[in-house]
Amino acid sequence: MSSDKNDIWGEGIVVNKSMGIISAIALGALLAGCGTQSSPASASKTASVSDATLTVTWSNNPQTIDPRKIYDGEDWNIGRALYVGLYSIDAQGHLTPMIAQAQPTISDHGLVYTIQLNPKATWSNGQPITAEDFVYSLRTELSPKFQSPDTYLWWMIQGANAYEAGTSTSLGIKALNAHTLQYTLSTPYSAFPYVLGVPAAFPIDPSAASKVATDPITDGPYVVGQWKVGQDMILNQNPHYFRHHNYPKHLKFDFNVDPSVGILRVEDGQASLVGDGIPSANYEQLRADPQYAKNITSGYQPAVILLALNERVKPFNNLLVRQAVQMAINKRHLVQLLNGRAKVATGLLPPSLPGFGSNIPNPYPYNPTKAKELLREAGYPHGFSTTLGLASEETGSTQIETEVEADLKAIGIQVTAKPLPTESSAQAKMPMMTYSWYMDYPDPADFVSGFLTSPAVVGGSNPAFLNDPVLDKMETQASTMPLGAARTALYKKIDNRAMQDAAYVPLFYPELTYLHSGNVHGFTYPSVYFPVIYSHLTLSGN
Repeated sequence: MSSDKNDIWGEGIVVNKSMGIISAIALGALLAGCGTQSSPASASKTASVSDATLTVTWSNNPQTIDPRKIYDGEDWNIGRALYVGLYSIDAQGHLTPMIAQAQPTISDHGLVYTIQLNPKATWSNGQPITAEDFVYSLRTELSPKFQSPDTYLWWMIQGANAYEAGTSTSLGIKALNAHTLQYTLSTPYSAFPYVLGVPAAFPIDPSAASKVATDPITDGPYVVGQWKVGQDMILNQNPHYFRHHNYPKHLKFDFNVDPSVGILRVEDGQASLVGDGIPSANYEQLRADPQYAKNITSGYQPAVILLALNERVKPFNNLLVRQAVQMAINKRHLVQLLNGRAKVATGLLPPSLPGFGSNIPNPYPYNPTKAKELLREAGYPHGFSTTLGLASEETGSTQIETEVEADLKAIGIQVTAKPLPTESSAQAKMPMMTYSWYMDYPDPADFVSGFLTSPAVVGGSNPAFLNDPVLDKMETQASTMPLGAARTALYKKIDNRAMQDAAYVPLFYPELTYLHSGNVHGFTYPSVYFPVIYSHLTLSGN
C-alpha cells in the first residue's frame, strides 16, 4: 500500500507503503484539499486549545479521515487517533485486543475466525459498537462503487474478489449476534489477525455514514473538534472512549508546514512533534546538540527501497546482466549520502520484521570488477544504454538517481533517468525503475504476497515481472504456517530464492528519525508504517 509523500531524508526520497509504484503522491494530488474553508465540523464545534495540546506539523494535507479509505501517512496517524478496531499493533509488533475482548478463535483448518467484542465499547455518541457495524463497514469498503484504495488487503476473505467486482453479494463476514463477529477466509492465512489491526479494518458508525468524511462519529481516543481544510485540524478527547487514558486533551495538526520549519517550531515551543521526520538539512546539527539529541527517536522502517529490473525487456531478460547490476551499486556510499540513516539491504525482506533478527547473507557484494566480467559473459563487453524510470514517490530522489547512474556508468551501462509514465502499459516496457515496499502489518507475507508473486500482470505490483512457480509454492506454504520460528526460516529461504533471480536490487532499509519536544513523554518508534499512537503519549503537566 502506497504511503504519502513524506520526505524523511529531506532530499526527495519519500516513503510509501506496500503497492510500490502506485504512489500516493498521485493520489494525493487528486484528493488533497487545497482550500482554507472550514469543514462542516468546524462550523458546528469549537475547540479549546490549551497547554494540554500536542501539536504535530505535517508538510501535506490528509486525504481522508474515513478509515475505509485511509492510505497515506497523515491519514494513518490521524485515523489512529480517531478510530480503533478489533486490534492494535503495538511498538513491538504485537497484536493487542481493542474492541475485541481477546485473540480470535480459529477453526475449520484456519479458515474461520470468530471474535468476541467488548460490550463496553461505544461510539463517541455513547451508542454501543456492534458486530453489524463491522459487517457494514467492510461491505461498503469493498463495494465497487466506493473505490477504496485498501481493498487489496482483503484478498483472503471468502468472496471478496467477486464482491468487489460486483458479480456476487456473498462475503465472508457476518454478525453471529450483537457482540460476536465471524470472518471466513477462502484460504488459510495465518497473518490475518494483523490485517484486523490496520485502519482499513476499523469500523464506522452506519447511522452517521454520510458525515464520516468531515464530522464523524468515532470510536477512538479523539473526536474532530475543528478542521480548516488545508490549514489545521484540532481533535478533542472522546468523552465516551471505553479505555483508560491519560493522553493529551487535544491534538492539533498543522498542515502544509515544511519539515525544516517544523523543526524550528519545535525548537521555539510552538510544536510538539514533526510528523514527517527530520530532514537531512537539520539532522546532523540536531544530533550534535545535547539539548535536542535526547528528543530524537530513531528506528528502521520495515521497508525496502530497491530497483526493479524488468525481465521482459532486453537486456534485463539476461540473468548475468541482472547480476552485474546487483554487484555494481555501492550501497554503502548510498547510505552515507543519507546521513547514515539507512542500512545496506542484502535481501528483500527487512531484518526489522518481528522475529527475523537478521536478514539473509549478501548474495551480491559490491564488486564492479566482477560486474564487468558478468557483462562480458552476457555478451555486452562494452556495456549498453538503458532508461531508469523514477516512480513518482522517488522523483527527485537525487541520492538514488545519482548513485545508480554513476555506479552503472563505471561498468559501462549508460543510464538516462526520467519520471515513470503513469500508464501501466508504458510502465511495463520500462527496463528498470525505482521501487519501494512498506509494511502494512508486521508480517513477511505482506511483502512476499505483493511484488514477489506471479503471474505478474501489467499494472500489478510485480514490475520486474518475476515469474517463479517454485517461489509461489513456497509462499503459499509459508502464508498458511503458524506464526513462529519455522515460518520465519521458510521466509528467509524465500528471500534467498528471490535474490537468486536478481530481478530486484535491494538498496537499503530506511530509518526514520523523529524530533519531539521535551514535554512529550512515552514516544516510541512505531513498528508499522508511520502510525504514531497518540493515546500512548503524555505531556508534562497534562
